Amino acid sequence: MADTTEAPAFFRPGTIYLRRRWRFQCLAVALNPFDGEIRAVGFLYRPGEPATATALGPNDWDHGDWIASA
Repeated sequence: MADTTEAPAFFRPGTIYLRRRWRFQCLAVALNPFDGEIRAVGFLYRPGEPATATALGPNDWDHGDWIASA
């Protein structure tokens, strides 16, 4: 049977993503009110260190090699 699961095209709310030592906990996805660019809003951190609230965009997704945490 073929796999019909589609790979995500962008960050998804409620998901933690891994990239080497970094983690990104996506809380919401919304359009930037100033330029209309889609942004993933959440916390960026490395385990054992303080998290920083941040917004990641399409370039971060395309070039970040993010993998959804199990």
